[in-house]
Amino acid sequence: MEFRVISFDEVTSTNDVAMHDAAAYRHGCILTAQRQTAGRGQRGNRWSSAAGENLTFSIVLEPVLLVEHQFRISEMASLAASDAIRSVTDGAVACCVKWPNDLYVGNRKIGGILIEHSLHSEWLSRSVIGIGINVRQRDFDPALPNPTSIANELPADAPLPAPEEVLAAFCTAFDARYAQDEKALHADFMARLWRGDPARAYSYRDAVSGEVFEASIAGIDRHTGELTLRIEDGSGEMRRYWFKEVEPVF
Repeated sequence: MEFRVISFDEVTSTNDVAMHDAAAYRHGCILTAQRQTAGRGQRGNRWSSAAGENLTFSIVLEPVLLVEHQFRISEMASLAASDAIRSVTDGAVACCVKWPNDLYVGNRKIGGILIEHSLHSEWLSRSVIGIGINVRQRDFDPALPNPTSIANELPADAPLPAPEEVLAAFCTAFDARYAQDEKALHADFMARLWRGDPARAYSYRDAVSGEVFEASIAGIDRHTGELTLRIEDGSGEMRRYWFKEVEPVF
């Protein structure tokens, strides 16, 4: 696909700009900003980023995709972002995808993705994918639970990529992921998944009941993104969760 990059010095958020002017920003447009005054993350959280040190951008898609298959957008975006981080660091920063689309290195968050869809009947008519990747920032707000960056994950004397290099790597990766077969895309997503080893159990908390339990990831629906966890108590129980219904315990 063809990309058109539009750069801003400062905006509220690149997603806001793209969502509010659909006529100006069409399929393949990428909006970047040196500074976002009201960057948004998942769960209504604010996305905090030092001006000029990180990569914050939105990409606009006009996909021909059924609403019930929308998780494919999440898979291609998160994999492309993970691919880009691995590429610009020659594989030294082994970025994984935390369900549904956060970017993790070990147990630390290196990036996040916020996707907003516009619908027409049973079809997605437009998707705006906001992506933030921590690149050169080393110090973070202590209120953030587990942030990291490319700079913090590389040796102190290693050359640091510029945010523009990460964006170029993302475009290359996204072009490939956008054209990828659906089943192959999902297989790659499962292989890149944080806590994805089905033979290993981890702690989770049910966001509704507050119950903490041990479980392994049994699968993710490639169309809807619904997560299935296998409870590790000998019962063989399977529980299915939508986004925001379950959270990892570190």
